Amino acid sequence: MSPRPASEIPGLRPIPFVGRHLGLLRLFRDPLRVLPRLWREHGEIAALSRGDPSIVCAFGPAFHQQLLPRAKEFEHLDDIPMRVPEGSALSRTLFNLTVINGADHRRQRRLMMPAFGRSVIHGYRDDMVELAGSRLARWRTGSQVDANREMTELTLDVMMRCLFGLSPGEDAAEVGRLGTSFLEHMTSPATAMLPLDLPWLPFGRFMRLCERFEERLIEMIEQRRASRDQAQDVLSLLIRAADEDGSRLTDRELLGNMGLLFVAGHETTAHALSWTLFLLAQHPQIQLELREELRGELHGDAPTVEQFARLPLLDAIVDESLRLLPPTYVLFIRRAMGEFELGPYRMPEGSLVVLSPLVAHHLPEVFEEPERFRPERWASRKPSPFELVPFGAGPRLCLGASFAAQEIRLVLAMIVQRHGLRMLPGSRVDPKARGITMGPRGGLPIELVDPDARPRPPVDVGGSIREWVQW
Repeated sequence: MSPRPASEIPGLRPIPFVGRHLGLLRLFRDPLRVLPRLWREHGEIAALSRGDPSIVCAFGPAFHQQLLPRAKEFEHLDDIPMRVPEGSALSRTLFNLTVINGADHRRQRRLMMPAFGRSVIHGYRDDMVELAGSRLARWRTGSQVDANREMTELTLDVMMRCLFGLSPGEDAAEVGRLGTSFLEHMTSPATAMLPLDLPWLPFGRFMRLCERFEERLIEMIEQRRASRDQAQDVLSLLIRAADEDGSRLTDRELLGNMGLLFVAGHETTAHALSWTLFLLAQHPQIQLELREELRGELHGDAPTVEQFARLPLLDAIVDESLRLLPPTYVLFIRRAMGEFELGPYRMPEGSLVVLSPLVAHHLPEVFEEPERFRPERWASRKPSPFELVPFGAGPRLCLGASFAAQEIRLVLAMIVQRHGLRMLPGSRVDPKARGITMGPRGGLPIELVDPDARPRPPVDVGGSIREWVQW
C-alpha cells in the first residue's frame, strides 16, 4: 500500500495562526493531559494540530526503535522554547549536549563518557551511602516526612559531592540555591511568555540569575584547574579528559555541560525515588517482601556494588517504578532531516516527532495491566531497549543513567531496612509536569512506621495519580 499523506494524521482541533513554537507551548502547558488524550482519542500517531504534520506524537516501542538509534536522520530538537539573547550568560549556560547534533555532539559525548564509566560510578558508592546515612539519621519512627523534599535535598547533596566535588556547606549551598533557582526560572511560563530584559520582569530577573550562576560555575572550573590533586569528581575528570588527538572540552563546553549536569543530575533522580517510596507505601506486601530480601542479604547495611546482583526484587521494583511513573514523561523530540515514513504516513522533512515514555510505558499491548504496580512482571521478561526507556535509548542515551540507577538502589535499600512507609489517610497525590520532568505537586507526605509491625492495607489516596496507578 502506498503511504498516506501526513495531512491525514488525526489530532487536536487546529488553532488558527498558531506556529510551531506556540504549538509546543500548547503541548507543554498541560502535557500530562494532552499526551494521554492524544493516544486515547487518536491512537499511536497523532498530530498536535489536525491537518498539520509539523508536530506529531508517536507512541510505542516501534517508533522508539525507528527514530532513536538514527541520530543522523532524526536530529534532537535543539531549539530552546524561549528567547535566548546572543552572547548572554543564558546562551553560554545552555550550550551543552542537549542542544547540539552531529560531529560536535559525538565529540563532546566521547570526551564525557569516561567520567561516567562503571568503575568511576562504583567509586561514588561510599559518598552516596555517607550522605544518605546522615539524612536518614534524622528520620524518626512515628513522624512524617515530605518524601519529595527529602529526596530532592539528598540528591542535591550527592550531586554536589560526586559531580562537583563540594561537600555540604556554604559553597555547596550557594551553588545549590543558584542552580535550583535557575531550573525554576527556566521552566516557568512567566519567564518564557514575556522575554524582555527588564529588571522588574521575570525574564530580566532570570538574566541576572544566569550571570550569577555562570560566575560561580566559572570559579569552580578555575579552582579545579588550579588544583594539583587528582580529584575524581565528574568536573575534575571532565577538565582532564582528552581525545585521541589531544583536544579537550573548551571552557564554554565545560560551562554548558555543568549547567546540564545540575539540571539533570538531581531532580529526576529525586522524583524517581519519591515515586518509588509512594508505590511501596501503597503496596505494603511488596514493601515487606523487599525488606525481607534486603535484610537477608544486607543485614541492615547498605549494599555494595557486588551485592546488587543478589537483590533481584530491588532491581524489579526500581524498573517497575520507572515504568509506571517515569520522572521524565517526555524525553525526546526528534526533527526529521528528510522525508520518511511513520507508520502508514509519509512525513515531510522538518517534521517534529514527540516520543513519550509515560504513554509508551502504559500501552496495554506492551505491558499487561499497565496501571498496576507489578514488579513480578520482570521475573519472566526482559524488556527490549526500546520498551523501557526512562533514560532514553540509542546514541543519546542519558550519560548519567548508571549514576542515577546506583543512587536510587542504594537509597531505597537503606530506607526500607530502617523504616516502614505508609501514606497518610486522606492524602492527595497529583503528578505535576515541570519542563520535561514529572514529580508530585505540593510534596509527598509519608508516615514513617515501625518496619517490623504487621502491614496494614493501603489508604485511600485521591488526586490525578489514580489516572496512572491502580492498587
